[in-house]
Amino acid sequence: MKKLTLIVGALLALGGCGDDDSDGTDVSDVPEMDMGTPMDEDMGPVDQLSCQDRVPTSGFGAIPGRNLSGFTLQDCSGADYSFYNESFCENELTVISIAAGWCPPCIAESEQLEEEINDFYAGQGVRVIQILTQTADYSAPDLAYCEGWVDRFGLSNVELIDPAQLTGIFFPDNALPSTIIVDSQGVIRFRENGASDGLTSLKSAIDEVLGD
Repeated sequence: MKKLTLIVGALLALGGCGDDDSDGTDVSDVPEMDMGTPMDEDMGPVDQLSCQDRVPTSGFGAIPGRNLSGFTLQDCSGADYSFYNESFCENELTVISIAAGWCPPCIAESEQLEEEINDFYAGQGVRVIQILTQTADYSAPDLAYCEGWVDRFGLSNVELIDPAQLTGIFFPDNALPSTIIVDSQGVIRFRENGASDGLTSLKSAIDEVLGD
């Protein structure tokens, strides 16, 4: 794939929660989250690599062009779900939506997520993960809240909870929702804070990465 860098600095039509004034800080020095067994550094040409050999081991950050550090969070059933898993290997890209129950733009995005992303890109190699960081009263989400959120919006994507806010590097100053696209090499290709009507900017970015 060609390396695409899409930097979205302004909040979109519905805006975002919080008061993030930038597109995020390069956090290459941020401690890496658990991503399992490190891979061999001498990996050879990309087109000859196995899926697991494409999992990045350095160059991590939170802005487009940096590599996504792996994470493991619980899904609504309480099972551990790791970002760099078999589903990562099977798809062309991953959309990560980080949301909170107190955030109106997060609710707006969630209301559109099933139709505009899950259904629209079904069968096209797009994995969708939504991560809940807080409830409507700013408390840590539990499994029951996770299940209730899925039922409320009729979501078929992967739904995870992040009560410790391990993904907080992606939403400085509580600028939510934070929506990210990660390609099949583990590179962050797009990031925005806020949600547009019809999720048009997100869909445009997905189409561009799929077209590489």
